[in-house]
Amino acid sequence: MKTKQIVIDARFWGPSHTGLGRYTKSLVTALKSLKVRNLEFTLLVNKKTKTNFKTILVKAKPYSVSEQFEISQVLTKANPDLVHFLHFNVPLLYKKPFVVTIHDLIKHHSSGLSTTTKSIFTYPIKRLGYFTTVKHAVINSKAIIAPSNWVKNDILNHYKINPKKITTIYEAADSQHFKYSKSDLIPPDYPYLIYIGNAYPHKNLPVLIKAVSQTNLKLLIVTGRDIFYHRLRDQIRKQKAQNFIKIKGFTSDQDLKVLLKHSLAFITTSLLEGFGLPGLEAMASETLVLASKRASMPEVYGQHAIFFNPETEKDIIKKINYVTKLKSSTRAQLIKKAKTHAATYSWEKTARKTIKIYENCLSLR
Repeated sequence: MKTKQIVIDARFWGPSHTGLGRYTKSLVTALKSLKVRNLEFTLLVNKKTKTNFKTILVKAKPYSVSEQFEISQVLTKANPDLVHFLHFNVPLLYKKPFVVTIHDLIKHHSSGLSTTTKSIFTYPIKRLGYFTTVKHAVINSKAIIAPSNWVKNDILNHYKINPKKITTIYEAADSQHFKYSKSDLIPPDYPYLIYIGNAYPHKNLPVLIKAVSQTNLKLLIVTGRDIFYHRLRDQIRKQKAQNFIKIKGFTSDQDLKVLLKHSLAFITTSLLEGFGLPGLEAMASETLVLASKRASMPEVYGQHAIFFNPETEKDIIKKINYVTKLKSSTRAQLIKKAKTHAATYSWEKTARKTIKIYENCLSLR
């Protein structure tokens, strides 16, 4: 049988793109370990990437105007049998067979200048471009991968397509979160909660800050240093919360594991999540998870997180206080069960199910 050529748009590779970067690197690494017959992979990358796959170096960054032209031209020249775009930003000019992963439709649910880095003049144009691009990706793809049933249903609520076109394929915590790894980091010597992720408005961090301010704990926020980071710092100053809120920038996975393990709990008051990977990483790193009972999180975390209403400070505080009063034996038992739950997800499973999508699209099954 002739080998089929698949190109994967891996431009999000690396930690600088947070969840998208983790998804890209973990999926590609898992695909390589499977050594699939009859499929040959090539990656589109923005910089030299350590991988055993063949790569094509391109200049166009994700979401840029230039990707609409350069990526289409590069793919047309490469002429693969199938392309997998790992996010919704599929070039409008590309008309050949492709698979797309839609991680969420968060911008369908949130709008306004607080949600963007753009000015009042360019924001409407950017938003129009977003809706146009997502619609193209959803309607013209041969198959759609969603990281949760919640996202799958959200897509179906917004677009009239055949439900069979969408397959839910869960993500996973990286295996290194389950293992001991050496780190020189000395964790804080005070009781603290930890939040990991970006500071976008839908993450609901002002409510989290207000809730923690009414406890005797500190909150460590690990987030990227972008415009939303600076807006977060302004909010902390306005709330006069500098004494109990600590912000930390880019952190290695080894150090992150230490911070998670020594925390009282990982906490997220997010209103919208397509999957909620940091919570699984927290479980794997042996800490409790406090989470919003919203979006995909109840589906992904199951009975192994302590849920609250993210719009009610009183409920958040109640659940924080519950965690602080847990007996050490009870806490250890909850952590053990949660770690076992996190281990039921794996990137090997994700890769194998993704391969099936490729094979179906290429009529190899």
